[in-house]
Amino acid sequence: MGISMVFGLSYNYFFYSHTFIEFFEAGSIGVILGLLIGVLEEFVFKKAFHKISSLAVTIIRSLLYSLLISTILALVLAIENVFKYNTSYSEAVIQYLIGPEYRRDFLFSLSFIAITLFLLQIIHLIGRANFLRLFFGMYRQPREVSRLFMFLDLKSSTSIAEKLGNKMYSAFIRDFFYDISDAIILFKGEIYQYAGDEIILVWPIGKNNLNAIQCFYKMVEIIKKKYNEYLTKYGIIPEFKAGIHAGKVIVTTVGKLKKEIVYHGDVLNTTARIEGKCNELQQKLLVSENILPFLQKEKDYYIKVKGEIELKGKSQKLPLYGVQLATQRQFLC
Repeated sequence: MGISMVFGLSYNYFFYSHTFIEFFEAGSIGVILGLLIGVLEEFVFKKAFHKISSLAVTIIRSLLYSLLISTILALVLAIENVFKYNTSYSEAVIQYLIGPEYRRDFLFSLSFIAITLFLLQIIHLIGRANFLRLFFGMYRQPREVSRLFMFLDLKSSTSIAEKLGNKMYSAFIRDFFYDISDAIILFKGEIYQYAGDEIILVWPIGKNNLNAIQCFYKMVEIIKKKYNEYLTKYGIIPEFKAGIHAGKVIVTTVGKLKKEIVYHGDVLNTTARIEGKCNELQQKLLVSENILPFLQKEKDYYIKVKGEIELKGKSQKLPLYGVQLATQRQFLC
C-alpha cells in the first residue's frame, strides 16, 4: 500500500501541478491500485509464480502491472478530459490511449515497477528487517541484545531423502518451507538461517514472547490442512520438531564480499541441543526453563518437565519442558 502511494505521488510530481488537490487525487489513485494489485497477488499470482524464476517473475509482473496501471489511469483521467474538452467518455478514453500520455504513463509505470520489484527481490533474499539494519548500519559494531530462538527441523529427513531422491526431496523441502512461512509472517518471526532441512527463527524479547510457540502450532495446523496435498504429491506428510530458548546474544555484521547479520553466543548452541533432544524425549516441542515465565499465566498450554541438558562450563543442568496445546494434553502424559 505504501509503495502504491509513493507511485501515485511520484507520478503527480513529475507530470502534474504541485497542488494539494492534485497530490491527494494521485495518492488516492495509488491506494486503489495498491488494493487491486494486492488482491491479484494474494488470490491469483501467489501460487502461479511460486515455481517461476525471479527474472521471469519480475518481467511478467512489470509488464502486467504496467498495463494495468496505465489502463486504469486512462479510465480515470478520461473523466477529467470529458469536462475539459466537452467530449464523450468513450472518445476521451480512446484519445488518451492513442495519445503520447498513455505511452508516457506505461513507460513510467514500467520503470517504477521494475525498480521496485528488483528491490523487493533483494529484500526477500535477505529479509526486510536485515535489509533495513544493513542499510542503516545498525549492527556495524557488535551489540548485546535479548533474543528468543527457535530451531525447527524435519523428522526422518535422511530416510525421506532416500525414498524421494534428490530432486523430489528438494521440492518437498521447498514446499514445506513455503507453506510454513505464513505462520512465520503471522507471528512476526524473522528467518535467521536455512540450513538443509532446518530453519532457525528469531524473535526480539518483549511483549509478545508467546509468538514462537503460537507460530509452531500454526505451522502444525497449516500442514494438517495440506495433508492430502502432500500425500498425493510425495506420499509423505512433513513431521517436524523444534526447540526454543531465549537469552542474551551478540549481534553484528560480518563479511566483506557478502555482508550478513549474525548472532553469536551460547544461546544458539543451547537451542540447537534442545531441538536435538526432541527425538530422545519423544517430544515435538521442547522449551528451556527461560521460556517458562512467558507461559505461567497461559491456560491454552500444558507444560511438563521432560528432561535436562548439561551446559558447558556450568554445574547445574538446564531443565527441558514439553509444551502442548490444552486440547492435546495426552501428548504430555
